[in-house]
Amino acid sequence: MSRSAWIYICSVFLAAAVFVGLAVLTSPIPSGMWLPFAGLTLLATLSQLFQVEVPGRQAYYPHTAFFFAGVLLLPPPLFVLLVAVPHLMEWAKERILKGPHLRSWYIQPFNIAGHIVAGSAAYWLFRSFGSPVSEHTPLSMLAVTLAAGAYILINHVLVGLALVMARGLSLKGSGVFALDSLLPDFIMCYVGYIVAVLVELSPWLALPALSPLVLAHRVFVQLHLKQNNLTDHKTGLWNIPHFNSVFAAELERATRFNRYLSIMVADLDLPQEINNTYGRVALNMVLANVGKVFKQSIRQYDVAAYFNGERFALLLPETNPFESLVVAERLRSSVEAATFQVETSSTPIQVTVSVGIACFPGDGVLANELLNAATDAAQYARSKGSNRTVCFADMPPITSPLTDTGNLKLTGEVYAPTEKNVGFASPAFRNSQSR
Repeated sequence: MSRSAWIYICSVFLAAAVFVGLAVLTSPIPSGMWLPFAGLTLLATLSQLFQVEVPGRQAYYPHTAFFFAGVLLLPPPLFVLLVAVPHLMEWAKERILKGPHLRSWYIQPFNIAGHIVAGSAAYWLFRSFGSPVSEHTPLSMLAVTLAAGAYILINHVLVGLALVMARGLSLKGSGVFALDSLLPDFIMCYVGYIVAVLVELSPWLALPALSPLVLAHRVFVQLHLKQNNLTDHKTGLWNIPHFNSVFAAELERATRFNRYLSIMVADLDLPQEINNTYGRVALNMVLANVGKVFKQSIRQYDVAAYFNGERFALLLPETNPFESLVVAERLRSSVEAATFQVETSSTPIQVTVSVGIACFPGDGVLANELLNAATDAAQYARSKGSNRTVCFADMPPITSPLTDTGNLKLTGEVYAPTEKNVGFASPAFRNSQSR
């Protein structure tokens, strides 16, 4: 990890230590707060021990609800303990059991520090309105909403910057500001507000508040199991059976409604050199990161899958050759511009991909025909020097010399489709569909 990343992590530790010092020196602990603290800590610890992964392989805990309830109810010293105890319990469990989520030593301290900084800021913001939790007025709801927003935003900013510095990701690439990441935490804060209201009436009323959290946990478990059956564990992309199923459905739809369907095959360039220089583990890390780049670069309704070896496949519904070329170039240039950190290299490495494109119906009307056409185009791109995009319709005949491009129009590193290849279908094909 870079020096700047360590400086940033240590600065977050220092900020959390300052907030802890202020909490201890300025905030006495009323005797009546120990029972709510014990209840919230128990619930947060239980929720932390039952981690699931949401689609996209992000860890999900419902503990945010109890942490935010602590922001609204507890004095700062007890809030610090509320955050620290569940994280330390999880840390101990992972190390004793050598669990699958065992991570570097600084991850849990950083998570604790991040929650302390974010929670302390939300605490003082909420207290500045002077409205206790028991006052159910528009002003108190505004205070709760602003405090929840501050808590989530600060926590996500701290985590996002850590990912930017430690892994070389962009803020967008870190995913911490994605709606799918922010919205669940914000909703959990509102659940935490309900928990706080109930606990203020009676600590035992926190138990009924667990009902929606248990239901949410079960839903995420089912989503996780379903996702595992459809995704490739190495890259996080769809697996071959799921891709083939979607491909068949989209091809049937394209045939029925006389619409375009494009498929792309992307091959990692020089995989053997990566393997020989950095090792197989590094090559797998590169493949996983290339998969992330693809997921960030495609459109919402496109389908990206990991096939085998160093090959990826992408399905682009209702996309003509020119449009698929734009997407393919975005994929290729995004991979070329990215840097990937691997354990066997002191500096990030860069890789490239070669992309082949085939389009229904011009390049084939059967799934195997289209996949083979895209594969041939990708292999041709690699044979011409790699890091290129080639459309199957514009490949020269195999028997032609490599210097004779025929109808091929070379623009930079892109073998662009010519106008005559963009027509949707031959008259014979259209007539066969109308019968």
